[in-house]
Amino acid sequence: MNSDSKNNTKIRKRIVYLLLIIFFVQIVIVARYAYVQIVWSPQLQKWASDQWTNEIKIDAKRGMILDRNMKPLAVSGNVERVDAYMKEINDAVKDKKTTKDEIAGKLSSVLNIDKATLLARLNKTLPNGKPMLSVNLARQIDKEQGNKIREMKLPGVAVYPDTKRYYPNGNLCSQVIGNVGIDGDGRAGIEYQYNNELKGAPGRITAETDKFMREMPYSISKYEPPKNGSDVVLTIDQSIQYFTEKVIEKGLKEYKAKQISAIVMDVKTGEILAMANKPDYDPNEPVKGDVTSSMALWKNRAVNDSFELGSVMKVVTASAALQEGLTKKSDTFVCNGSKNVAGHTIRCWKSGGHGVQTLPQILQNSCNVGFMTLGERLQKEKLHKYYDLYGFGKPTGIDYPGEQSGIIKPLKEVGPVELANESFGQGISVTLIQYITALSAIANDGKLMQPHLAKQIVYTDENDKVTETKDIKPKFVRQVISKENSELMREMLEDVVTKGAGKKAYIEGYHIGGKTGTAEKAINGKYDTTGKYISTFACIAPCNDPKIAVVLSIDEPDPSNYYSGSNAAPLTKILLEDIFRYLNMEPDLGENKEVVKEVTIPEMRGKSIADAEKILSNLNLNFEITGSGSIINDVNPKPGVAVKENTKINLIADNSQKINSDVAVPDFNEKTQKEILDEANALGIKVVFSGDGIGVSQDIQPKTIVSKGTTVKVILEKPEN
Repeated sequence: MNSDSKNNTKIRKRIVYLLLIIFFVQIVIVARYAYVQIVWSPQLQKWASDQWTNEIKIDAKRGMILDRNMKPLAVSGNVERVDAYMKEINDAVKDKKTTKDEIAGKLSSVLNIDKATLLARLNKTLPNGKPMLSVNLARQIDKEQGNKIREMKLPGVAVYPDTKRYYPNGNLCSQVIGNVGIDGDGRAGIEYQYNNELKGAPGRITAETDKFMREMPYSISKYEPPKNGSDVVLTIDQSIQYFTEKVIEKGLKEYKAKQISAIVMDVKTGEILAMANKPDYDPNEPVKGDVTSSMALWKNRAVNDSFELGSVMKVVTASAALQEGLTKKSDTFVCNGSKNVAGHTIRCWKSGGHGVQTLPQILQNSCNVGFMTLGERLQKEKLHKYYDLYGFGKPTGIDYPGEQSGIIKPLKEVGPVELANESFGQGISVTLIQYITALSAIANDGKLMQPHLAKQIVYTDENDKVTETKDIKPKFVRQVISKENSELMREMLEDVVTKGAGKKAYIEGYHIGGKTGTAEKAINGKYDTTGKYISTFACIAPCNDPKIAVVLSIDEPDPSNYYSGSNAAPLTKILLEDIFRYLNMEPDLGENKEVVKEVTIPEMRGKSIADAEKILSNLNLNFEITGSGSIINDVNPKPGVAVKENTKINLIADNSQKINSDVAVPDFNEKTQKEILDEANALGIKVVFSGDGIGVSQDIQPKTIVSKGTTVKVILEKPEN
């Protein structure tokens, strides 16, 4: 082959190689282009979108917590938050347009937060030392502060909507309601128990912004509305809760106690009408000073603590012996002041003994010897059978976090001495919610109901329109004793109040059945003479037709007055008097019962005591004055509540308090338009009428506590001819 031919062959090969290289390069370019356009495209679009868009989280409106009469106990208000986007701030600092110190200084003057604190937040870094993407500078500021910050147009600083929880009644029912953290989630009480129902779901706004987080003109924002939380309606009655807290606050001071707790329950449904502990706290400011001490006040002692209640447990022993047929009303017991049990002498509280007594009398006199005799008849297996039936030693299932089970000794650890002690209430630890549940079963024809705090869940849409309601119905658990034995127990318990240790709880005309209990506190598992007691009074009313059960327990009252018959019983009497008036439970006056006229409590707040006394006297209403002031600050029940003549009204005259302006909505049913207007004007509320004639319905129910100026819609209809 000549040289020209060889050269041509080489050239052709080079051309082929070159074409292959070009082809390969083009394939790589096309493949890369396809990868970018098809595979990598979504990520690139996301990165691009992240550069020119900003996503703003919109917190959902947390649902309200309401009492059984729809009075608000916890509500959410609209506030704002301030966030800092560090890339934009760092870019501005790098371009010498501002400094972090300058930004912190400007924000400090508006937020009332120390400049050094804000600067520390702006300089916060990730664990690897890199700057944060964003930091929160302040939460729950008012709108005026937010607008001032917007006007500053600080680079990387943005103001967004936020929510804040408010508790309009302050300390009232605080340990039941609980509180929320800065993130808006519940961290105690009902707020925690029903957090999923209350919190809702957050929404989002996605908008195109410049590098200083300012929305671009003509941009299109994407809005995903938040889903509001549901409202939780409690079984709590705010008025009964107030009465309960007022009484135990009085007892805390009067008896110099460590703490006091009380529960009021509807015996037929298991609904908790009131549950209170003192001392307590204001959930609007749940942490004051020391964090540990503050959080200790969040505990609901009525559910979260178990302790020995003493002789009130004799009610359980008596009912068990009756149900097992091991005793009857006419049985007699001999008490000589002590009883020998397995070689041990166990004394009755009355050293000289009670002598010969019937079954009702050993309950009236709280005789330890009589109940040790019942314990011997029952034996440990049957006594513990009723502990289990009444629900001791296990949670009641109440819808509240942290419920304790109490402490019941295992059967194998119960000997004759332990059985004797248990029979009169020593050596068994229970919670107040367990005990009142058991007592309510005795009142409710032997039917045990599960206690509960939530009555209804109300679901709403973004416009706060109710879309669905879920009723939480009473739950029957089991039959513990017969109806006949329930009636006999109620009869004997009434004798305790009329003839026995509970006399200081007696109210003329009312059938109250109760039991006292004074338990010496155990120190390191041993009973000694430390002078520390738990005084408890538990009762049902009225015994002839039970409606409510009450248990009130005083922890470490003044050692000079620790007996429950002298402290817990009279305190409970005050509470019952308030509840009877509020519920219009009339006394049983027999054949001489008179018809008592009903009157509406007028507005007296802001008047002198003398003027208020004159007004009440003209209406045939009795009164008592609390406080040492000269001007009436508040009235309970509130103006607008209809009560019977001779009802006792509580006038509060306290110079340290502001005058309360809340009123109760009257019952406008069967009243003329003029009568309704006169009554409403006197109370300072407004009325809008629909129709003509007399009142047949109203949108705000009678006795609902409202602010003056509230408008009530009343439907009028012409009466029949």
